[in-house]
Amino acid sequence: MEERVRAIGAALHVVPQPGHPPRVVATRASPTAVLATACGILFLIGVNTTAINTALNGIAADLAMGTGELAWSVGIYLLAVAAFVLLGGRLGDLFGERAMILAGLAIYGLGALLVAIAGTGLIIIAGRAVQGLGGAVLMPATMAVLRIAYPPERQGLALGVWGAVGGAAFALGPLIGGAFTDTIGWRWIWWATLIAAACLALTALTVMRAMPRPSERPRFDWPGIALLPVALFGLILAIQQGPSWGWGSVPTIAAFAVSIAALVALVVVERRREVAGRDPMLHLGLLRTRELLGANIGTFANAVTLIGVLFFFNLYVQSAFTLDESALVASVELLPYGGAMFIASLVIGPVCDRVGFRWPIAVGLALMGLGGILTAEIDVGDGYGSLWGPTAILGVGVGVTFSQPSAAGLRSVPAGKAGEASGIINVARYIGAGLAISIGSVTFVTVASDDLGDARAAAGLPGAERTTLDQTLTEASADVESIERSLDRRERAALRASAPTAVVDGFAAVMRGLGIFMIACAAVWIGLMRPQHATAPGAAAR
Repeated sequence: MEERVRAIGAALHVVPQPGHPPRVVATRASPTAVLATACGILFLIGVNTTAINTALNGIAADLAMGTGELAWSVGIYLLAVAAFVLLGGRLGDLFGERAMILAGLAIYGLGALLVAIAGTGLIIIAGRAVQGLGGAVLMPATMAVLRIAYPPERQGLALGVWGAVGGAAFALGPLIGGAFTDTIGWRWIWWATLIAAACLALTALTVMRAMPRPSERPRFDWPGIALLPVALFGLILAIQQGPSWGWGSVPTIAAFAVSIAALVALVVVERRREVAGRDPMLHLGLLRTRELLGANIGTFANAVTLIGVLFFFNLYVQSAFTLDESALVASVELLPYGGAMFIASLVIGPVCDRVGFRWPIAVGLALMGLGGILTAEIDVGDGYGSLWGPTAILGVGVGVTFSQPSAAGLRSVPAGKAGEASGIINVARYIGAGLAISIGSVTFVTVASDDLGDARAAAGLPGAERTTLDQTLTEASADVESIERSLDRRERAALRASAPTAVVDGFAAVMRGLGIFMIACAAVWIGLMRPQHATAPGAAAR
């Protein structure tokens, strides 16, 4: 039981210091106070990660942002965490977790301030990028302080509490975001974040005063630290901007080329450092372990669905052309998804303890696939009643695969490599979340804008820029009415006739693609996690 609880804690968006065994040091800090502070920080980050999804339409209406800019406002945060979370763990080794928690809260608060005062979409994106940097520093530090404050025999309990708080934060984030957006305004999500970050910093100053400074001085893998962000950003940039730049254009090809070159260089550099014993940022040799490779695929798939459903569900139900729900109502309508996810994540652990990881997680991946395909059957005129069943199925699948793939992978590696393996898994988690937003947005915009363009052509109207069509789809009801007043009769009729179908088709295309991808991931998972006949520790992942 304790091993499972530890694995859950390690799986929830955290990277303990890669390549270094956990430090066990005497400290006079109160373990309970340290746990409460770490959980408070994790709750703040979890809520901020998902609250933005129910605020998207409010942000779009205030700042005239299209789907592409909204995708960047969500995706850049995930990209920044994925790119720098390993560095965040190393900084904790170098300067101590208390110092990094204070620095991370300051960075996170600065990002929240930028979003709160933003007057343009660009400032929103910049603020979210800064918050991602802060999250990359905070995530590993919140785990590491528990390893220091608690003796080994009590760390399982502490990590279990920490993990439960993280799951609750993800489930409550959309509801909190919707409540703020519909009452005092979406900006107060980030004003509240700034206030909470300041309070937590003051608490950490006192509670963690007795935290020891680290005695070791790890070497930094500067080439690896630089190459990973370049590879990720180039990939996301090319995918996100491809439709507007043109897939065959020089900027798009250049972005893909830079990403591939940086990835190849990263592999070469890390392998050379590993052979030379120079402490690479990523020991790529770990990925030769089938169970760990499977854990990365399962975790990647989970993140794609978890974040993808939150983002595109809100775009669909809050669209003025479909259900036109408020942010608060949309967050309530997500409760079957979040509730099913929470319950499934609680009950799946004992099941995996009894029968192993292979088939329960395969079923979870298949349920995500089934839920995505059923959700894609939505039609113009369908109400929310046709969505709650498929989204509940999606929630069960997400709950089943939320932490157990990571647990399976961590059981397959030596204890001294568990922290580094967790780091690799969590990079895959954030990459999956970022790609879900970028690829999904490209799909949504392409399908929906093509529908609008076809309707204009059928009505004998001239074509419109894709950016203009995209922005029209994200406008609030009042703004749509304003747009309609500026159109002539034929244009107004074409918009009213085609826009609902465009939004539905775009949403359905994303959900269908997600469902097919999940079924493919289930097949790969079953192949990688085939039973082992050896009695080695890794065989436990059966």
